[in-house]
Amino acid sequence: KNLCIMMLRGAGFTVYDLGVDTSPEDFADGFEEYQPDVIGMSALLTTTMPNMGRTIQYFEDIGLRDDVRLMVGGAPVTQEFADEMGADAYGESAVDAVEKAKELIVLLKDLRD
Repeated sequence: KNLCIMMLRGAGFTVYDLGVDTSPEDFADGFEEYQPDVIGMSALLTTTMPNMGRTIQYFEDIGLRDDVRLMVGGAPVTQEFADEMGADAYGESAVDAVEKAKELIVLLKDLRD
């Protein structure tokens, strides 16, 4: 998480760190407060991965899913897992996360235009 934050900030992104063990509700509160285009979630252990899927589903349930792009990554996360959870992007590494975030920004801008 911290490496991704550093890389994203270095690439010019504004990053709001919501901490660790962040609940779906906390992610939604963060979205309401900061209005980001992209929300990134990182897992260090497989035990935290299910919360990513719960967060994506929660955004769907409360009607925010179309307002933001959700990206996942971390050591145990795979593209297959990201696809199963319905994530918009998967960052295989911190460098990849920056590139995927840039792509998501362009896609979101195109959708809004």
